[in-house]
Amino acid sequence: MNILNVGYTSTNYYILAEAKPLLLIDVGFAGTLAKLQHELKRMDVKLGDIKHLLATHYHPDHAGLALELQKMGMKLVVVDVQQAAIEAVQGDPKLAKQYVGYDRKAAVTISLEGSRTFLKGIGIKGEIIATPGHSDDSVSLILDTGEVFNGDLPRPLPGAEGNMITVGESWEAIKAHGGKVSHPGHGPVYKIVDSQ
Repeated sequence: MNILNVGYTSTNYYILAEAKPLLLIDVGFAGTLAKLQHELKRMDVKLGDIKHLLATHYHPDHAGLALELQKMGMKLVVVDVQQAAIEAVQGDPKLAKQYVGYDRKAAVTISLEGSRTFLKGIGIKGEIIATPGHSDDSVSLILDTGEVFNGDLPRPLPGAEGNMITVGESWEAIKAHGGKVSHPGHGPVYKIVDSQ
């Protein structure tokens, strides 16, 4: 599986591809389609070849372009555990300028339990798990090779309390599902170690 980082404006967006692009993980700020197209062109990827989109969570820098890309024919994959958060974001007037939502009728809604079957159907060996901590709707895609796309899930802190306990539990779940290398939403790729 080829992994291409087509990110810009300090956020990473990843293309999973073999002979052709299979999935865009995280989709960019609203109004930045030209930047995404520039990065795709730089990586020799045609926007029209991307068939599926997945947002690791529904914050404007990770899902802002969803509706615009759906209008271009791409299928947004929404995990069932993300539904409530999407509705909350869409109803928040502070975020309305940064986030234009998505077309629910054109989206493909899957369950966590059905994620492996869905991914296999589009040529990807892996699964999606819930990884709350950064946000309640955060999910991570874990490939069978150990590559993890975990959005903005922070690294846990030793002796953490409160929300950081949830973060630690999410990392334990990632490791239990074979996660070895993190491809985060911001910053460089890094190895997942037992001390996390």
